[in-house]
Amino acid sequence: MTAVDGTITDVTPQRILFFVIEDGRPLLKVYNRATGSLRTVPDPTGHTPGYEKLTARGVVYGITEDDETSVYEWNGAAAPLGNDGTPRGMRVSPNNKRYVIWPTWRPGRYLNLRDVMLYKDTLVGNGRVADLADVGDGGEVVYTEGPAPYNVFRYRAGQAVQLTHDPTYSHFNPLTDGINVVYRKQVSTTASQIVLYNDNLGEVVLRDASSDYFTPRADYFPSSGWVGFTRLNTVNGNTVRQVWLRSPQGQLTAVSRADADASIHAIAGGQVMFVSNGYLYLGRPGAAPVLVSPFAEGTGGAWLQGSWYVYFGGTLYRVVL
Repeated sequence: MTAVDGTITDVTPQRILFFVIEDGRPLLKVYNRATGSLRTVPDPTGHTPGYEKLTARGVVYGITEDDETSVYEWNGAAAPLGNDGTPRGMRVSPNNKRYVIWPTWRPGRYLNLRDVMLYKDTLVGNGRVADLADVGDGGEVVYTEGPAPYNVFRYRAGQAVQLTHDPTYSHFNPLTDGINVVYRKQVSTTASQIVLYNDNLGEVVLRDASSDYFTPRADYFPSSGWVGFTRLNTVNGNTVRQVWLRSPQGQLTAVSRADADASIHAIAGGQVMFVSNGYLYLGRPGAAPVLVSPFAEGTGGAWLQGSWYVYFGGTLYRVVL
C-alpha cells in the first residue's frame, strides 16, 4: 500500500499522479515510489488543470475554460510546453506512455499525435475526424472520419488506411491495442453491433445488434490481443450485461455472472476487472470472479509489473489473490 496527501488520478510502476487543493485551486503533483521524491507540476495559466495523465517523460494535462482550450506537456522543466487543441478526447498509449493524441484544428478537425520521447508531432486525419479515437503502444492511431457515413481508419507507420467501407451506416468509437481494432458498427438506424477488426480475420461480431448504446472501455476494451466485451442476458425477465473475454486464439469465455449486470473497468494480462452491483471484481478464464473491493466513482485499476493495483482517494493498493 502507498498513500499520498491528495487524490490519485493515474499510476505507473514508479510514479503516482495526484492533485491537491491549495489556496482554493487544484495543483498536480507526482510522487516517485522508487526515490520518494515529490514534484509539483507548474501551471502558469492560472486556470484549473484537468484530464491529466502520466507519460513516459512526465505529465500531460489540459485546460478547457472560456478563455483558453489547450494541452500542456510537462517533462520536469520549469514551465510546461503549450500545445493547440483540446484535451477532450486526449489519450495516452496504455503501457509505454510514449504517445499522446488529442483533437486539434488546422482548420478542420484532426488528431495531433505526439511522441513525447522524440518531441515530435504528427497531424492525423483529413480534417473531418469525428468522435473518440485511440492510440496504441506502437504509435498506431484509430479514429472515425467523415463525411457521413463515418468509417474507421488506422494510421500506422506514416500511412492511413480505411478499415471499414460501409456506404450506408457509420462506425464509431474505435479502440486498439495495436493488434485488434474494436468499434461500434451501425447495422440500421436504430441498432448497432460490437465488432472486432483484425488484419487476418477481417470483421468478427462480438455482440449481436441491439438498440443499446455501447460505451468504449465499459462495453468493449482490447488489450494485448485479448478483448473484453459485454453481451446481453435475460434472466427472470431482467436483461443484464455479462462480461466476456476473447483470447488471442479466438476462444470466448464469460467471466462475470449471467444474472448480474456488469461493466468493464480495466483489462490486462488476459484478465478483466469489472464492476457489478457496486463492487469491483476480477474475472479470469476458468475461475470464479474474485471480489476485489467496493466501487465508487474515482476508483481506478491498473496492471503494474505483473500485479493488479487499485487506487481510490489518496491510496494505492496491490491486489493479493
